Amino acid sequence: MFSQYSITLFIGLVFLFQALSFADTIETANLSRLKSLKEQELKLQEAEAKTYRDEKVKRVVMTSVHRTLGQTRATAGDVDGAIAAFNRMPVEDVAATLSEFDSINKASVEDAIAAIVREAKKTQIVILNEAHHVPMHRAFAMKLARELKKIGYNYLACEAFNMYDDFPLQKQYVSEKTGPLTKESTYANFLRDTMREQWQFVSYEPVDGPRESGMAKNLVQKIFRQDPKAKVFIYVGYSHAYEFPVSETDDDKSKMAAQLKRLTGINPLTIDQTAMYNHVDSTRQSKLYKAALGRMAQEKPYVLKSATQHYLKLGIDNKLVDMQVIYPAYSTSPATGRAGWLATLAGFTPKDIPKELLPATGRRLIYAFHKQEPADGMPADVVMVQAGKTPPKLMLPPGEFRFAFED
Repeated sequence: MFSQYSITLFIGLVFLFQALSFADTIETANLSRLKSLKEQELKLQEAEAKTYRDEKVKRVVMTSVHRTLGQTRATAGDVDGAIAAFNRMPVEDVAATLSEFDSINKASVEDAIAAIVREAKKTQIVILNEAHHVPMHRAFAMKLARELKKIGYNYLACEAFNMYDDFPLQKQYVSEKTGPLTKESTYANFLRDTMREQWQFVSYEPVDGPRESGMAKNLVQKIFRQDPKAKVFIYVGYSHAYEFPVSETDDDKSKMAAQLKRLTGINPLTIDQTAMYNHVDSTRQSKLYKAALGRMAQEKPYVLKSATQHYLKLGIDNKLVDMQVIYPAYSTSPATGRAGWLATLAGFTPKDIPKELLPATGRRLIYAFHKQEPADGMPADVVMVQAGKTPPKLMLPPGEFRFAFED
């Protein structure tokens, strides 16, 4: 007769064997993020040790290395590390004026989602940007998409979609082929959320020609020629959301939003969320962001409105976009060991990492995959665990999961 200890040990071994077997079934690209991270860390060390011809060359090389490292850290679940890498890039803080500080002191606060939805009812196009190394921005996009769907928005066009894929997400799951940026777990969860709500997905990145006008032309071709009254949510990176300078020709210096406005005659609602959020390095924090937090600390992303009911834009040219999202200074949750916004903004639920998957030595990446998705599906969460330290929690959307790890 087996003892209770023997039965428990047997069950534990079966569980571990299943976990290891599952890891073997995952495509190599899905379990190679720690490998990619180590490679980028090595490239940073080599770049720092290298002798350069002059400071200009060094700046170009180090900027490229830090950018790639930041995005690699984001896909490995290290959201603070991703921001820290970008903080090391040589970017100067925009000089703030006394009038800008004064406008903050006189401003009123409104929930960002509520304000955007109200303004979105006045147009057919909402364009929201992101910083590609900040997964928090994707959590906000996910939450905004739910509300836009309720008021008739039905098309979701993402810069991240593979330019050669005219029918993104047709297989109803996020894979390596969906696009490089969608490998990051929060982006994948954002797209899963919109698939459940039955959005129509549109890729628009041009294969050749001028990029900004090419993007706009693809949006016109794929959406507005077939459906002139379409209501479209466009999710872009950085300056593609800018309406200024105004577009006059296909190959001028204007950005996609301005090009689309010229081609359709529709005035889009444009929103920036890349300037006003908390940075790991406080010395790289915008003075205007610090002033906004000091004046009115909030628990949710918000917008500022002047006494004349105009939306304030801090640290950027007022003509670039219509609105600007300001983020609370989210910190790491002591209960989960993860960024606070994963629970409060994204709405994910903490779950203990199975003890059998914790490392005895070194560091290990833990992956959580949706059980119902194929082997090449993107993980719902990825988190780093260090032997000898309190393990963080997994932060997961609703569903059932299977786990894998990478050493």
